[in-house]
Amino acid sequence: MKTVVAAAAALLLAASPAAAQDIAGPIAAAVDQFGQSMAESVAGGPGVFVTAQGREPMPAVSSAMIINIKGEGKTAAEAVAHRNAQLERVRSVANNFDVSIEVGATNYAISEEMDWAMTEASFNPLDAAAAAAMEAVASIEDDGSTAPSVSAEASMARTVTATVQVTIERPNETRLPAFVDALVEAGVTDLDDSLNGLNLGQLQPFLSLMGLDTTNDPGERVWNAATADGVARARAQAESIAAASGRQLGPVRYVSVLMRSHDGKDALVSVAVRFGFAD
Repeated sequence: MKTVVAAAAALLLAASPAAAQDIAGPIAAAVDQFGQSMAESVAGGPGVFVTAQGREPMPAVSSAMIINIKGEGKTAAEAVAHRNAQLERVRSVANNFDVSIEVGATNYAISEEMDWAMTEASFNPLDAAAAAAMEAVASIEDDGSTAPSVSAEASMARTVTATVQVTIERPNETRLPAFVDALVEAGVTDLDDSLNGLNLGQLQPFLSLMGLDTTNDPGERVWNAATADGVARARAQAESIAAASGRQLGPVRYVSVLMRSHDGKDALVSVAVRFGFAD
């Protein structure tokens, strides 16, 4: 049994979502054969065991764009004012392109950094370079005069940041380039076009097969609909098998969801179903 499971895992890693059913069928059959006689005795007699793959259309992809607008200042009031000025420019772009905009809650952050300032003991030179030059000249004078003493003092500079997440409707593809350019001119530097999702490269098909592709999870309603479709397809297969053996198909005795995946258009659910006979 361990050998069968290990071989099944190796096959899954080499599969694509479209080939999931081709692999799931033999795996389910091998596992089922292991305990078939016991299952039949418990269930009350022989039956028909089949696998099938159900489908349900994936939901429409969100057309929203996410923009993070950040304002900074020495105080929260200054940070919010800076943030609001940028937000108004983004609102103006949304109005010009006739798209909806939704503003979320504001998040605040406070940071502190060392601020070094040059100070002069006797007088204030124009800059540190001038002070250094004066010190060099004084070192070669005969009258014993000295250059002014220059020192550095440190203080803490505090910055308050106010950030808000804005959800803005994505215009059609024809107007999209001009729309993005307008956002850039409005000062937007943090834009996430959620239509693209997370690109996982060559790992994407494998994560989809294993149910780990959370960026394209259609939700339980879609998965359940695909499961029901799979059971219906399994019944159609089982009825043909029962008719070929001269018997009438009975109720479902066992259902197992083998795999969830998607091909971009449809959610795919592979199921293993055991039916009993009516007589």
